[in-house]
Amino acid sequence: MLIDHLKLTGHGMLASCLGALFLAVSCQGTAGPAPVVIPMVEWTPVGPYVMQGPTRLTTGDHLLAARAEQPGLLIENQHGVELDLSGASLRGATLGTDLDKLTGTGILVRNCSDVTIKNGSLGGWKTCISVENSSGVVLEDLSFDGWYGMRLLSSVAAEEEADWLWPHENDDGQWQEKYGAAISLTAAPDATIRRCRGRHGQNGILMSRVDRAKVYDCDFSFLSGWGLALWRANQNTITRNLFDYCVRGYSHGVYWRGQDSAGILIFESSSNNVVAFNSATHGGDGIFLYAGHDLTLGRARDRGETAVGCDNNVFWGNDLRYAVANSFEGTFSAGNLLVQNRLSGSHQHGVWGGYSSSMAIVGNEIHDTQGTGVTIEHGQDCVLADNDFSRNDLALELYWDEDPELVGGPLGEQRDTSSRDHWIGLNRFKSNDRDLLLRQSSRIVLANNDFEGDGEDLTLDGVSAALDETLNQATVGSWVQGNDGDLPRGSLSEISLIPHDGRQPELLRVVMKMQTPQVWGSQVVGAEERGVENGGLETILMGPFGPWDFRSGEEKPEQRQAGGLLADANFDCRWFRWSEKDTDPRGELELWRGLAREPLAQGSCIGLISPHGGTHNSPLGQATRKAVGNDHFGLIAHARVEVPGGSYLLRVTSDDGVRVLIDGKPVFEDWTWHAPRTGEVQLDLAPGAHDLVTEYFQIDGALALMVELEAMP
Repeated sequence: MLIDHLKLTGHGMLASCLGALFLAVSCQGTAGPAPVVIPMVEWTPVGPYVMQGPTRLTTGDHLLAARAEQPGLLIENQHGVELDLSGASLRGATLGTDLDKLTGTGILVRNCSDVTIKNGSLGGWKTCISVENSSGVVLEDLSFDGWYGMRLLSSVAAEEEADWLWPHENDDGQWQEKYGAAISLTAAPDATIRRCRGRHGQNGILMSRVDRAKVYDCDFSFLSGWGLALWRANQNTITRNLFDYCVRGYSHGVYWRGQDSAGILIFESSSNNVVAFNSATHGGDGIFLYAGHDLTLGRARDRGETAVGCDNNVFWGNDLRYAVANSFEGTFSAGNLLVQNRLSGSHQHGVWGGYSSSMAIVGNEIHDTQGTGVTIEHGQDCVLADNDFSRNDLALELYWDEDPELVGGPLGEQRDTSSRDHWIGLNRFKSNDRDLLLRQSSRIVLANNDFEGDGEDLTLDGVSAALDETLNQATVGSWVQGNDGDLPRGSLSEISLIPHDGRQPELLRVVMKMQTPQVWGSQVVGAEERGVENGGLETILMGPFGPWDFRSGEEKPEQRQAGGLLADANFDCRWFRWSEKDTDPRGELELWRGLAREPLAQGSCIGLISPHGGTHNSPLGQATRKAVGNDHFGLIAHARVEVPGGSYLLRVTSDDGVRVLIDGKPVFEDWTWHAPRTGEVQLDLAPGAHDLVTEYFQIDGALALMVELEAMP
C-alpha cells in the first residue's frame, strides 16, 4: 500500500500540530519529588465516608445503599493519596437491580491532585466514580458491573423515539445527570484511565473539559450508550481499548437507527486528540464526531468568540466495522485524519463527512457498506487516497444541495459550505454497484484510481473543465479514467474537473510522511487476534437495558413485545390536523375532538406503538405521514379489549400530549407539550371487555406514542 511506512516531518501547521501530539503520546515525562509517606488506613463501609489520606477498602463484598444527595465515599482536597480496593467489591445496590432504578454516586473525587484509585470492583450507582476539578487522577485495574441505564422501550417490531439519546448539550453536566456512567471526569486534566472494564450499563467513560488524558487497555463493551465520550476535550490519547457493541436502536432487518449511540463519541470543540488502535465494532456509530452547537448554531459567535469544530484529530488503525449507522461520522469539522482504519460492513456509511474540510481519508478498508462507503456533502479540500472500496452499494459520493437551514443559517454565515477542491487518487474500486456519484461540485481531481467499468455504466451530465471552459465534455470526461483506461460505474453531474498534473496535494504529502503513532497500552484489540466471534450486524440483539453480551455466556435476553396485552389489540384510528389558533386541544378540546369526524387518514392498526399507527417503513405509517405530516396533528384511537380481571400496569410513552380513557373514564393523562417521556399507572379491571380510547396530539419536534398494558404479579 501507499502508506505501508510513513514518517512525520514538519510540513505546514497541520504537521506541526501532529508532531506535538505524537511527541506527547510517546514521552513518559519526568518524575516529580517523592511524596510524603502517610500510613494507609482501612475502611469498612457502614455509611458515607470522607477519605483523609491513603485508604484500603477491607476485602469482601460491601453494600452501601446509594443516596442521591451524597456519595458513598468523598475524596476532597487530597493530594498524592491512594485508594486501594484490592479484593473488595463496593456497590450501591445489589447486582441484578434494574439499571433504571439506580441513583447516586459511588466515589466522588473533588478538588484533588494525583489521586489514585485502583483494583477492586464497583457497581449499583448512577455514576460509580465521578472526578471533578482534579488533576493527575489515575484510575487503574477497576471493574464495573451494573450501573445506570435507561430502560429501552423499542421492541423488535418498532422503534420507540423516546430511546434516542441527546448528546448535544453538556456544558452543565447533562450527560452525567441524565445518563450516568461507570467513570465520569469533569475538568480533570492529565488523568490516566488504564486496564478498566465495565459491563451492564449505559455509558462507560465520560470526559468533559478534560485535556491531555490517557485512556488505554480498557474494555467498555456491550453498553447501551457510549463506550467513551468526549466534550470540549483536547490533546487526549485513546489507544488499545475495546468499545464494541455500544449500541441501541436496532432490530435486524426492521430498523437501524443507532439513536446516537457510539463506541466513541466526540462532541463540541474536542480537538487534537489521538484515537489509535481501538476496536469499536457493532456500535450505533463506531466513532461519532460532531463539531457542536457553538459552530452550527452560532453560539460561540454570539458570545464574541471564534467558533471551532472538533478539529485536527487523528484516527489511526481503529476497527470500526459493522456499525448500525456509520463506521465514522465526522461533521462540521476540519483537519481530521482517518488513516488505515477498518470501516466495513456498516448499514449507512463507512464515512459520513458532512460539511468537513481538509479531511484526509487515507489507506482505509471500506467494504460491504449497505449504503455508501464515503459521503461528503458541502465539503472542501478533502483528500481520499489509497482506500480500498469493495462491494458497496455506492463507493464514493460528493455533493452540494439546497440546505437552507445550514447554508443560510449561522453555519453558512461563518463557513464555506460549497463542495469543491477534493482530490481522489490511488484508490481501488472493486465490485461496487456504483463507484462514484459526484454532483454540484467544483475543481475535483481524479488521479490514478483503479476501476472496473468500461464506460457503459457511467453517466456524464454537465461535466466541465474548471480551468479551461473551451474544452468539451468528452475531453474532460477522459480525466475520469483510471489506470489502464477503465472507468467508474456511476454518474457525474454539474461537476467541474481539474486534470491530474502528477503532483500530490500538500495534505496527502503530510500524511505520507507520518509514521505510526507510538501509543500507550498493550491490549490486543483485533477480534481475529483475540479469537472471538465477530459476525456482522445480525449478532446485535437488544435486551431491556442494552445489547446481549453473547460472548460472556450470559442468557439470551427476552425480546420485548411492544404493547404487552395490547400488542394484538385492533385499534380503530382516525388522524386529523389541527390549528393552535382555532382547535388547540389544550383549550378547545371538544372542537379538537370534532375534527376526528372527518379524518384525513383512517385505518386499523394492531397495537398502538407509533403516533402514525405503524412503523416508519410500514404502508400505514407512510400513508399517515403523507396525510398529516409530523406537526400539529391529532389521533383518536379506539379498541375493545378483553381481560380476565385483576391488577394491571398501564404504561404510556408520549411526545406530545396523551390521554387514555377506559370505559369512558380518564385513567392516564399527560396533556402537555413535552419531550418523550413515559408514565405508569396501576389499574384494577373487572373481567370482560373494556373500551379503551387513546387521544393524542403532536405539536412539533420529536414525536412518540406507545400504549402498553401488563398484568401485575
